[in-house]
Amino acid sequence: MTADRFAGKAVIVTGAASGIGRQTAVAFALEGANVLIADLDADGSAETVAEIERTGGTASAFTVDVSDEHGVAAMVETCVDRYRSLDVLHNNAYWAPLYRPVTETSTDEWNRTIAVTLTSVFFGCKYAIPVMLEAGGGVIVNTASVAGHMVGSPKFAAYMAAKGGVVQLTRSVAMDYGRRGIRCNAVCPGFIETPATAPLMADAERVEFLLGKLLVARPGQPADIAAAVLYLASDESSFMTGQTLVVDGGRSIN
Repeated sequence: MTADRFAGKAVIVTGAASGIGRQTAVAFALEGANVLIADLDADGSAETVAEIERTGGTASAFTVDVSDEHGVAAMVETCVDRYRSLDVLHNNAYWAPLYRPVTETSTDEWNRTIAVTLTSVFFGCKYAIPVMLEAGGGVIVNTASVAGHMVGSPKFAAYMAAKGGVVQLTRSVAMDYGRRGIRCNAVCPGFIETPATAPLMADAERVEFLLGKLLVARPGQPADIAAAVLYLASDESSFMTGQTLVVDGGRSIN
């Protein structure tokens, strides 16, 4: 591993205004990448850009609703215009309601979860792949979840369904484009402490349940996931595609 694994590479990170996305974007920039910070939260994106620039990195923001096809197409076009390529796409953005079994999930909540958490990954792949193919290859890393891969979680029906779709979409992209130079893998986080999980962290009973399932005696941190994403995006994982890398503190085996 070197400090310049991504020197000169152009990287898009969606959902990069906070949490896992922000930490991953900062990590890419620290290793030499030019990073497009893509998020609906313009203020949060600006803060991520400022953090990267303070460390001497290169980044810029693009405000986008990733559930909007035209917005995602413009995101990819903007990256190519600004940085002359698109080498890595990290589909990381998501949205989901908390504490909703199927019967308590509204149709609007279901549709929004699928749109932001799953369909956005489809849009990202749809518009990034032609650019990558023209350049001879590229890497896509999707954020899935242990909750969509191998672990059940109560009252998260829409989230689990959407993340399960991300896992299978990842495999489909890997199969269809692997021989043409594109690798596609997914990282599957477990219980990670981020602004998005703050409501969960405020629920003492649920935190006790989740921590009781971990074999590493702490919640995960965004840096734990960022390290896995950079590995999957780098040449160090060049013999991996269509895989799900679980980073969950042992939750899935307990």
